[in-house]
Amino acid sequence: MSETEHGYSPDVGGGSEETKRAGDLAFRPEAAGEPGPGRKPSAEEESGVTAGESLTRGGEELAKQKQEPGRDHLGVKGETDRPHGRSTMEDSTGIAPEGPIDEESPPLPAGDQGG
Repeated sequence: MSETEHGYSPDVGGGSEETKRAGDLAFRPEAAGEPGPGRKPSAEEESGVTAGESLTRGGEELAKQKQEPGRDHLGVKGETDRPHGRSTMEDSTGIAPEGPIDEESPPLPAGDQGG
């Protein structure tokens, strides 16, 4: 980088005096004016929720209710007993899944095979 280059766009600091003055005026604190009224808090915010209460269902709950196509459930693992499983060929491609040509080949997901 030469002495005249400073790592910024070439037009940085190159505006007209009028443009510079307008920018200085626009960003002065007194130009901001009074703050607006703000937003209205929701009913939940007003009444509060108990600690630990969730308003949405977690992934574990959804997994217990419905078997997702293309997934094999293998049980739970870890101290938290989180569900785990694996994807099948149906999940990988979604369209006319085919297994490996050779029985000993692993079922790899679809993807860019061009390298």
